[in-house]
Amino acid sequence: MIPGTRGFRFIAFLFALSLVSSLAFSQSYINEEQDSLSPKLYMSMGYYFPKMTTRVRFDSDFGLGTEINFEDDLKLDQNLNVFRIDGLLLLSKRSQMNLTFTRMARSNSLTLEKDIEFNDTIFYAGASANIKFDVNYFGATWRYSFFSERNWNAGLSFGLRAVRFNMGMSASLNNRSYAESEKFIAPAILLGVHGAGYMRPRLLARYSLEYFYVDVSDIKINVLETNVSLQYFIFKQVGLGVAYSSNTYQIRNLPLSDKFTGRVIFGFGGFNLFLTARLAQGRK
Repeated sequence: MIPGTRGFRFIAFLFALSLVSSLAFSQSYINEEQDSLSPKLYMSMGYYFPKMTTRVRFDSDFGLGTEINFEDDLKLDQNLNVFRIDGLLLLSKRSQMNLTFTRMARSNSLTLEKDIEFNDTIFYAGASANIKFDVNYFGATWRYSFFSERNWNAGLSFGLRAVRFNMGMSASLNNRSYAESEKFIAPAILLGVHGAGYMRPRLLARYSLEYFYVDVSDIKINVLETNVSLQYFIFKQVGLGVAYSSNTYQIRNLPLSDKFTGRVIFGFGGFNLFLTARLAQGRK
């Protein structure tokens, strides 16, 4: 779990409650400019600054493998600066689809300080190693608003996630070279809540929380995502935004590939600064 996210989630929850209550009991902020605007598509793109937490254990036929902390043991960067794109399509008055993509790639070269077992290979302490760890994050969420007013909406959501991991390690020691790699996709189905509203004609706030948990036999999956954002439209259809999101994945003994058994604890969260646009059709 990312340090500090519990406190942030509590603050975000309070923000969501205050957002919904203030919007529900507010006067109408619709003015002449906004009355002529009926947004159907919101797009945002910008830089995301996630702090990464990654622990992976690759088990083999010989037993439990080494739990690898990619930030501590392999010295991969913990703080990143990556590109992120989001899109929100309003399908109807109460229905909307949200899409998200970001790619987080890391690599490093170092001398191993301890033995690490990766699949059926042991990388011994003292070896010169090269490591890569790439993650592609895809998100699709369908949202239904049980409350749908002119200025605000809130309801439940159903989401699909696909986190594609591409890990590789090569090393050399005493004139011997060896390597291992692993690729797999960790899917997830999330249920959650969402809320959004114009706090002022040009100031849009959004909040979402999505969760999934299953514990069956020796398989365990625990996923939690939160996102809170503010967007200010400097011009009628273009503006700037800031968001904070957190994503935590815990997966144990789920057959993600032909070779993989073990455990993945993966989390990332941080601020997102972006350019936003709303595409609209005029009201008739």
